[in-house]
Amino acid sequence: MKKPSLHIILFAVIMAVLCLPLVQHVGNIFHIRKVDGFTAPVEPVKLSLETYRNQTYQEYVRKNLQNNFGFRDIYIRAYNQFVYSCFHETTNHNIVMGRNDELYLQQYTNVYTGKVLHDHYGTVDSARVAMRQNVEHTLRVIDTLRRFGTNIIVVLAPSKPLICPEYLPDQIQREHCSFSIQEEYAKLYEEAGVEHINFVPIFRELKKTSRYPVYTKHGTHWAYSTIPFVADTILQKIASVKHFPMPHTIYVDSNLTTNHPNSDSELEAQLNLLFPLRHDRIPNPRYRLETGNCSRKPNLLVVGDSYFDQLNKTDFAKAFQRVDFWKYNETAYSDKKERSGKIPLLHRYEIITQADVILLIFTDMHAYDYFFGFLNTVERALEDGPGYDAEETIQGIIVRIKASPEWYDKVVRQAKEKGISIEQCLHDNAQWVFEQEHR
Repeated sequence: MKKPSLHIILFAVIMAVLCLPLVQHVGNIFHIRKVDGFTAPVEPVKLSLETYRNQTYQEYVRKNLQNNFGFRDIYIRAYNQFVYSCFHETTNHNIVMGRNDELYLQQYTNVYTGKVLHDHYGTVDSARVAMRQNVEHTLRVIDTLRRFGTNIIVVLAPSKPLICPEYLPDQIQREHCSFSIQEEYAKLYEEAGVEHINFVPIFRELKKTSRYPVYTKHGTHWAYSTIPFVADTILQKIASVKHFPMPHTIYVDSNLTTNHPNSDSELEAQLNLLFPLRHDRIPNPRYRLETGNCSRKPNLLVVGDSYFDQLNKTDFAKAFQRVDFWKYNETAYSDKKERSGKIPLLHRYEIITQADVILLIFTDMHAYDYFFGFLNTVERALEDGPGYDAEETIQGIIVRIKASPEWYDKVVRQAKEKGISIEQCLHDNAQWVFEQEHR
């Protein structure tokens, strides 16, 4: 039998390589690590004569293939690795490459340089006026909630550029060296008597004495090794405000490791490289609560960003009867199903007034979106009162939609495009309107 010639073998190999992405796309034969981040979902479009004529179906197919072709994740990681290794740069424009391989999140460096201040307020004087108004609003809400036995404690969380500016690249220059929005809020809180913890100066001092970094090279949140210290500081602040003892954190084991927790290497994950970066040995500590003579477990409501995620997943939560976490004042997380989900749809009055302590945690990046609008949420919830049923209001909005022929026809078309029932589409639209009206 005649053996196939070399050019036939090469042709077969080339065709196999070219067809391999298609085979992977259809059959998903190989398990491939997905890239970190968010890819906007492509809204499906049904094939019809109309969608084919106006090319919306062709555009849908193009975008869908672009986001899902075989080995897409490997191609992206290989290109990112090439750029990082050869040019010491990143394709992720939200990450700033610093000295000594330190990584920073651009949102925080924009705050550090004063860009966000300029974009949001224009001048320092305008910022101070708005900040004083926010503090006055805070005092009004504090006085209102005090009638229910609920206390507010503000936690000013540090940011990496404020604590570790020495590793920032040369192009990151601070325009307003004398102004820090968090330090300004700390002064105003001190003057107004607002209970607060300012972790910025605390972490600067901790950095001088700690054997390990308070911010890791490839992270943007406080290092996981600092969590026992942070937890104990917050617990003792609650004890001083509520006038009853709270547990202390007892350091059990440093647990030195190069296998960093996700929060300590989150920016590395966002680089989406082929190969992992070198990790130093740092603590992944274990600690426990020393309850002593503590006889009460207060209810805790936390409004904040991902800085609280590191606390919520530890023994810190065991110091409380119940913990409700309202992330960005948009989505609620709780071990109770009825207290989880979109915040406007919950019984907000009960959750707020049943809390013994409300922790408001924010960094300088979120200081411009003051408490994520939580003060307005409190006022709206108290105005709605106990027993408020969001579903009744949503049904009322559905009535409004049906009463508007133009609005109703739009919903009918939308239901047809999405392939869902008109009733479901009506409810989705009414719920969206409700959430916007109750933000």
